[in-house]
Amino acid sequence: MNERQQYRTNAANGRAKGRRAMPALLSHGLSGAALLVAMAPPAIAGEAAPPAASGADDIVVTAQRRTQTASSLGLAITAVSGETLVEKGITSAEELWKITPGLVVKDSGYGVPNYTLRGVGFENYFVNSSSTVGIYANEIAIPYPAMSRGSFFDLERVEVLKGPQGDLYGRNTTAGQINLIDRKPTRDVEAGGSLEGGSYSQVNARGYLSGPLADNVQGRLAFAIDTSDGWQHSLSRPTDKPLGAKNEVALRGQINVDLGPDSSLLLRGYWNRDRSDNEALTPVDGRTLGLASAQARATTGTVIFSTGDNRAADWSPDFRPHRDNTAIGTSATLNLARGGVKLTAISAFDSFRRYEVNDWDGAAADDSNATNASRITAFSQEVRLANRSADAPVQWIAGTYFSWDRVHEDYRFYMSQSYYATALGIDALNTRYTQTTRSIAGFGHVEARLADRFHLVGGLRYTHETRSFAGCTYDLDGSLANFTNNILIPRVIKPAGLPVPANITQGGCSVYDDRPASPTYGTFSDAPERLSTGRWMWKGGAQFDAARDVLVYANVSSGFKSGGFNGSNANLKSQESGYSPEELTAYETGVKANLRRAHLYIDSSFFYYDYRNKQTNGVAVTFVGNITGITNIPRSRVFGIDSLVRWTPLPGLSLQASGTYLDSRILRWQPVSSSSAYPTVLTYNAAGLPLPNTPRWSLSLTPSYTFKVSHDRQVKLALDYYYRSSTSGIGNVYQNIPGYDLVNAEISIAPRNKRWDLTLWTKNLFNRYYYNYAGLPGNADYVRLVGQPITFGVRLGFAL
Repeated sequence: MNERQQYRTNAANGRAKGRRAMPALLSHGLSGAALLVAMAPPAIAGEAAPPAASGADDIVVTAQRRTQTASSLGLAITAVSGETLVEKGITSAEELWKITPGLVVKDSGYGVPNYTLRGVGFENYFVNSSSTVGIYANEIAIPYPAMSRGSFFDLERVEVLKGPQGDLYGRNTTAGQINLIDRKPTRDVEAGGSLEGGSYSQVNARGYLSGPLADNVQGRLAFAIDTSDGWQHSLSRPTDKPLGAKNEVALRGQINVDLGPDSSLLLRGYWNRDRSDNEALTPVDGRTLGLASAQARATTGTVIFSTGDNRAADWSPDFRPHRDNTAIGTSATLNLARGGVKLTAISAFDSFRRYEVNDWDGAAADDSNATNASRITAFSQEVRLANRSADAPVQWIAGTYFSWDRVHEDYRFYMSQSYYATALGIDALNTRYTQTTRSIAGFGHVEARLADRFHLVGGLRYTHETRSFAGCTYDLDGSLANFTNNILIPRVIKPAGLPVPANITQGGCSVYDDRPASPTYGTFSDAPERLSTGRWMWKGGAQFDAARDVLVYANVSSGFKSGGFNGSNANLKSQESGYSPEELTAYETGVKANLRRAHLYIDSSFFYYDYRNKQTNGVAVTFVGNITGITNIPRSRVFGIDSLVRWTPLPGLSLQASGTYLDSRILRWQPVSSSSAYPTVLTYNAAGLPLPNTPRWSLSLTPSYTFKVSHDRQVKLALDYYYRSSTSGIGNVYQNIPGYDLVNAEISIAPRNKRWDLTLWTKNLFNRYYYNYAGLPGNADYVRLVGQPITFGVRLGFAL
């Protein structure tokens, strides 16, 4: 069976399992009526939810850099209040998929989350790779996904914008944006927090204090502490300490100075330390999947395979997965209003230090283990002008944006008990590199009201970005005399078909240049690689108030994501050559209807994406075997539908359903086959295959029922049902991810003034065995990254 046939077989198997998963909730004994009464809706707007039975409320957002209600925006947006995040137990950006159909977040066991929105994503674990989904905290870009990990606390709301947003947001992206907005200092004294306990000795504490510090000066201080014991058991060492413990502390402070009407200076600082365990991978017997062998390659030592237990995994005792990461940052936001114009200037500095240990082989052997010592420093500056009047027929914004960041990493790979160690004598490698990125942009955005019911929207941005990269991979312990250059004593190699190196620099960090057109061809070179990209991004749209509380809109927009460099092991200079930028043109039309008399809200949109040069993982064929590389898919497309329906037929009863349908397809691509052997490179035709991490169906059913138990207390019964159909993978993924469903439940009691609330909750109520990654990392076994089993707990929230 060739690779394309295997791919299609896996896809078919995954779809079949997905179809069986969807009706599974009813098999647990819950009738459809009971399901609707029991499940709880998130307070979502934009992909919007009318908040109460009256439909009178609406979440206020700043998605277009000015204050608007989400239901009045002619674009696809999911806006979620901070209270809802707490109710749903969403404690990090990696869990936002639960309230955002079409969003897929996964971690392949490398400590770097991958975000995919409506099929547009970058399934890559290198710390120097930017995401297709932009992530912003208080209008400040988080440049790399590794920096997005961390606990949510004291948030006012989260906004998820779908589709290219390049006219208003600084870092170039193609999929959309996730905006995290903190609660701001208050003029009155406020204090409160929460204390939570749960499975595996989980203890989470949150707290905040806000109020005046002096005349026209307010401050806010908030903290979060998360601890727990481990939940994963070692397959080979059952008595070992469980893995998966959490130990995270975060602190954030803000000072706001009122400078006059509509003018202020907000100073912000944060500190976060994370000394938690990383999740271990679960080894899988390939023969149970119809594959040729139990494991991918011969691993020295015994491998014990999982039998479907959520908690089962394995790792080397010498490489217990864990992390010791610290993030610190400051920012200043200045707003000055003069006449009819408002000036906004945002300056930010962020520093992130990362040390992580991961075991990729799912076994107790030292086969594919890694440590990552990373440092990221980032600075950004945005200055923009906007008109102040909310009633003006023309609303405009114009500005400039500059950012600079540097990534330095030592990525060490240990494989003393692997196939390569026994066959080639390669025990340990280090990949050392430094990447520097500079970006500058100018942008403008206009919204014009041509009539009472008709609006036009337009935006334009030009971005110029440069990246430089210098690095090498070398034998870490000097035991291999003929592989590549040691950091102190370079090792001469002669790859088949290439000339003997003519000159070698003693010491330094260099890589063999195998590119015939290069001036350093046939030598070890430490010359940095450079990329320079300039692109226009644009947006045009119209929205029409077709009737009272019924909005119809249509948009066309473009976005791009700049190219980059391979942060993995590189044995040849060609592996360090940059990959190309990707571009996306989006066509979208939608309707938002708030039918207040019927207590019904409907939000639906249809979209089509023309996707060019999608960046993706691939296979790099080298003289020491096939390793991970990055390549581009020349042409692909995605179309789909986003929909949300919310109905409040009776007081206290709320019924909500939301979902995304996606149809993705590769139109042109000849990827490298994993069966290639250096120097021969084999390819196969991938046209017609789906894009990775793009489930056809993502559904969420979230009704709730609230009733009084006394004159001043009420009880809320809630249950969330999530379904995701099967999805595919590319690169080192051996199996499509089957569809699965999850059920969470909670019951809470609170007084009418909501000064406190007590909640009992459970996640993965029916103890589903599910996973979001199935791959062949490094030299390893077939492995999966399995989700947590059933957990439960109690949370007490209070406001003083």
